[in-house]
Amino acid sequence: MKPRVYIASSIKHTHGARLLGGELRRLGYSILDWTEKAIPPPGLTPAQRRIWMDTDQEGGQVYEFCRNACVSADLVIYYGASGQDAGVEIGMAAASGAPVLGIRGPLEGPGLMLHGAVDAWTEDIGQAIRILERLAEFFKSGADIAGENEPGVARLWSRAKERMARQIAKD
Repeated sequence: MKPRVYIASSIKHTHGARLLGGELRRLGYSILDWTEKAIPPPGLTPAQRRIWMDTDQEGGQVYEFCRNACVSADLVIYYGASGQDAGVEIGMAAASGAPVLGIRGPLEGPGLMLHGAVDAWTEDIGQAIRILERLAEFFKSGADIAGENEPGVARLWSRAKERMARQIAKD
């Protein structure tokens, strides 16, 4: 089974979220991709597209997809700097026990709640990819984290294993 990842980000980062998702697919992850769902109809002005996005003109389908993805993903990534919606998504993910990797935006200083909901932070997309490469190895092998040098990987894998154990016990 491929680990399922959700990337919480602003609509402003659609291209970056898609590029990161492509890299994660290459590493063996399955992406719960909101960018495929949140597509306004053609012909809208920028202001109309914003209204469409803010009010979920698809009858709540985009919200429902994102909510379900946040609480069911094996890993959630915060791609910053992002706004209220991504912060809410991270809160849902953390409350469900999902491990959360945060990629801080270049000028971002996360507030108390966002900072605390993330298990491991980085400001460098290259470091985030290295963490995700290492984490993919753990998802494939189920190995113990003893001797892991990267603290972010250790925290994320520990949280992922706790979550998997709870899901097995529940089933």
